[in-house]
This record gives sequence, structure tokens and C-alpha cells, in this order.
Amino acid sequence: MIWILAAPLVLSACATLNEAECQTANWRDLGQRNGQEGRASSYIVEHEKACSRYGTPVDAASWRAGWEVGIRQYCRPQNGLIVGREGKYYAQSCPADVAPGFLRTYAIGKRVYDARQERDRVRGEIDDLTSKIAEAGDEGERARLATQLSFKQNDLFRAQERLRDAEIDADRVTF
Repeated sequence: MIWILAAPLVLSACATLNEAECQTANWRDLGQRNGQEGRASSYIVEHEKACSRYGTPVDAASWRAGWEVGIRQYCRPQNGLIVGREGKYYAQSCPADVAPGFLRTYAIGKRVYDARQERDRVRGEIDDLTSKIAEAGDEGERARLATQLSFKQNDLFRAQERLRDAEIDADRVTF
């Protein structure tokens, strides 16, 4: 019974726009914002689905004109580095003429993000092992855990080197 009552709320939460937004949208501005967010050109279909629920038409031509402006702002190499460093998903949305520059810097930024994630993961494993050593009941268990800790410390050193190298590469990027 709860699902039946909650279903409209769940479905509306998935919609890109609500009824008022569909009725009052400045489609060019919305397209530009969607482009600046890196949304794919097919994202207009999501708006069409949302607004069809309310019988409201979508001005796809205006949205597309705005998206063309916004996506070129998103696809700047400077933004590729930022998006990559933040580990954000790239929707393969950049036009062919600007995609190479964006993708080059995105890959460099993503390398920084991935190296940082790896370093943090290894640090967490070291913290876990350190706690287990403190709680270990016998000397043999402590020795086994200490050996694992030593290997993890080596892993951390290598992860920090990869992060340093990735950050150096990112700092050397020219636009």
C-alpha cells in the first residue's frame, strides 16, 4: 500500500523537470546549462519524457541552440582537467572538433583522481592493520599482521609516488 502511495513521488523525483518548469522553461537557457554540465545532446529526450507527462511541448530547437553554446564551454581543456581531477563521469558529450583537447586533459586529471583514491584506499588498509595489531591476542598473529603492514606501507609509498607524478603532469598542462 505504501508503494502505491509513494510511486508518484518516486517517479516525479526521476523526472528532469516538474510541471511548472516544463511550462515556464527558457529552453535555450536550459540547453546551455545542460551543455555546461556536460550532458549529452540526447539529454533533451529526458526533458521530453518529463514534459509529456504534463502535455507540455519542448522547444527542442531552442534547447539544442543553447546546448551547442554550453557544451563548448564544458569541453574546454581547462574544464577537462577539473572534471577529471574530481573523478566525475564523462558522458562522451563533446563535439568531435573539441573532444581531443578535453579528453587529453580529462585523462590527466582522472589519473590524479585515481592515484588519490588508491593512496586513500591503502591508507585505510594500513589503519585497519594497525588496529588489528593492537587487538591481536598472540605474538604469532601480531607478527603476521606486522608483515602485512610492512607490505602495505610499501604499497603506500608507491601510491604516493604515482600521485606525485600525476600531480606533476597535471601542473605541467598547458592550454
